[in-house]
Amino acid sequence: MIGVAPIALWLSLQAPSPRPVVTVDVQPATVAVGEPFTVRVRVRARAGATIRFPAVPDSAGSVEAVDPRAIEDHSTSAAFEQVATYRFIAWEPGRRIVPLGDVRWEQSRGAELLATGPARVEVTSMLPADTSSQIPRGARDLINPPPLWWRWALGALAVLAILWMARRAWTRRAYTVRPIDPFAEAQRAFAAVDDLALVDAGEPGRAVLAYAEVMREYLTKRFPLATDGLTTAEYVEALSKQALPIMPEEVAHVLRAADAVKFANAGVDAEGVRNAARAARAVVADVQAAYEARLAAADKGKGARARRRST
Repeated sequence: MIGVAPIALWLSLQAPSPRPVVTVDVQPATVAVGEPFTVRVRVRARAGATIRFPAVPDSAGSVEAVDPRAIEDHSTSAAFEQVATYRFIAWEPGRRIVPLGDVRWEQSRGAELLATGPARVEVTSMLPADTSSQIPRGARDLINPPPLWWRWALGALAVLAILWMARRAWTRRAYTVRPIDPFAEAQRAFAAVDDLALVDAGEPGRAVLAYAEVMREYLTKRFPLATDGLTTAEYVEALSKQALPIMPEEVAHVLRAADAVKFANAGVDAEGVRNAARAARAVVADVQAAYEARLAAADKGKGARARRRST
């Protein structure tokens, strides 16, 4: 009888954990086109369970997410309970399925996906149900055509305009379009990534990829031989051969962090995103400063040569 207790304890430890209970609630169940609604995903499990809720889905269909995901924790010492809240807007009438992913249940023996089930919402049209009472507007009065001489005058004016434009195009030597400044374009792109607030939306990996892509596009415009089809090692080597004004390792550091997310699905926290953003911005700012200094030196040399010729 002494050995029964250890055996019972061992059997209880080996017994599989009960599956978490996942429930989905849509409020309100019926909305009009363009009216927001809420989807709440509730998970109940054993105390100490590790649960990952689905990320906010991409806004590419008839149902669009409008806010980042919000998670409420109601867990106690005896049970795990969390609720994830999502807000959506539907743009097409009819019964629509909310594009939510599965809940991820992480265990010591591996991860398991728990289906949330189809979350549906009924979307009604903003148009009235009966349009038979709508009275259409009356037809407009016919416009009397202009006299014949006016037609000839309008035709002659059109011919003169065509001849003037043709002569202007023929005599014009060149038409130059002011190119877009790569540095200004990069700054706008960095600001656009900041506005997306991908960390708050639960997608820090996408933020690291976006900052690295903005930096790479800027460097490619400054050093065209470093093409987009190169790997990280080939890209950094190509930059080093084109008189890159900074250490190539600074560029490689940002690109390797992006490669770890893209190819190895590496985890990134908010601090990692901030470090990647600072490093990408620093590379762009340092290269731009060296580029502007080189242009200023070239302009100064041209002015000195012009003064020597005049004397």
